[in-house]
Amino acid sequence: MIRAAVVDAGLDLRPLLGAMAREGIRFSVNEESGSQVIWVSSELEVSQTAALLEQWQQLQAQGAFSNQAMTGNAGLGGYFPVGNYVGDLLRATLTAPVTIALILAALVVAGVSQLGSNLQPVAFMFYPALNPGAVAGLPTLLSILGDMQGVDDYLRTLAPALLHFGAIHLVFNSLWLWHFGRMIESTQSSVLYFLVVLFIAFVSNTTQYVWSMSANFGGLSGVVYGLLGYIWMWQTVVPNGRLRLPPAMIGFLLVALVLMEVFASAWIATAAHAGGLVAGMVAGVATAMIHRFKR
Repeated sequence: MIRAAVVDAGLDLRPLLGAMAREGIRFSVNEESGSQVIWVSSELEVSQTAALLEQWQQLQAQGAFSNQAMTGNAGLGGYFPVGNYVGDLLRATLTAPVTIALILAALVVAGVSQLGSNLQPVAFMFYPALNPGAVAGLPTLLSILGDMQGVDDYLRTLAPALLHFGAIHLVFNSLWLWHFGRMIESTQSSVLYFLVVLFIAFVSNTTQYVWSMSANFGGLSGVVYGLLGYIWMWQTVVPNGRLRLPPAMIGFLLVALVLMEVFASAWIATAAHAGGLVAGMVAGVATAMIHRFKR
């Protein structure tokens, strides 16, 4: 897909997209840093989109769509567009099913554990403490992997990602997962995305356990940082691709990672964050290189 146009996120693009559809232009739209980006399939469609965009902007300047906008926003529905929210959720369920499923699973676990205040019902989700008292390091990691028995132990290396301790913890992780997950699933296979999430969750959780030798941790933040690393490497290896983040956002989250280690290492599983970031970067480089090789 080719980037055809970038417009303000507050604009109602329905008239323009309707005209593009009538012209037979194949397109998709996603949000990036407060803007709406229109993607098309060929250079010819780029020029067609540019022409239609110019016409639409001229008509908009003349007030051709003002009545439509006023009608659409009339009454309480303009202030609380419940139908739009439901429609957006349904579309997200179709385009980002893995992301939606992960957030819902985290919400269910949060409800059962009362936001981490009652861990007894979810005790089976903690990382398997296979080597209590062992010293952190590579030998311990190899020993842990060698001592795992059955599917249950392997699932428990992934399950801590769904545990959260407090509302802020849950909301923060869910919002970032919503942002990064939908971005990836809208451009890549949900199956590939799911495998990447599993890899990141395993590496981030295992890193935290080996670092601290304690199973008392959890959260999707390791996965979130892994997805950050994944997208970062994709836009580095495939600079003209659709997976892109503003450098300022990447820098902000990396600085936040360092600050969390400096000021809140006792309360935050920063080893999981770092392990997830590295795992996502490895997965991003690998899949992006395969993509470039296939092209």
